[in-house]
Amino acid sequence: METTELAVPDASTVRLRSIERADLPLLELWDSDPVIIALMGRRFEAQRPEEWLRQVRRSRSSRAWIIELGGRPVGEVELAQINNRNHTAEIRICVGESGLWGRGIGTIAMTESLRLAFGETGLETVYLRVFANNLRAIALYQRMGFRKEGILQPSERRNDPAPVVLMNLSRARWQMRRSKAG
Repeated sequence: METTELAVPDASTVRLRSIERADLPLLELWDSDPVIIALMGRRFEAQRPEEWLRQVRRSRSSRAWIIELGGRPVGEVELAQINNRNHTAEIRICVGESGLWGRGIGTIAMTESLRLAFGETGLETVYLRVFANNLRAIALYQRMGFRKEGILQPSERRNDPAPVVLMNLSRARWQMRRSKAG
């Protein structure tokens, strides 16, 4: 996917906002991109985007945001499987505009998402699953403080392109890394 040239991102130009119905065609476009499918799999294979959005809006166990760069949607983040008893959730992030990969947008968006997860959402642990061939994402997660916890073999049912790496980040590790950085 091509993208027009935008300013170098920083925390003042990247923001998260609620997903709106008008965002669904763009989410569906990213979900059908062969490169993104190879790196992340598909979200809307078994569910229509409209139904997914209805569920997210009604759910107490999921929150989702559009990542904007300079007011333009460029990706999305979701906290799913929020478990208020165990204070855990799974995080998923996608910068859908491939021309913007490697420019720090994912780092800024992930930092803000984790701030929300460990702050107002009150989580103690955030975990994720990532294909082992998605080296750029794994590097980002490790910079954020996530640790590898295990590896699952590819699912034939889902037609996974690679093994799945399980990673997690505790609130304590997140706070320690932030205090050292800041």
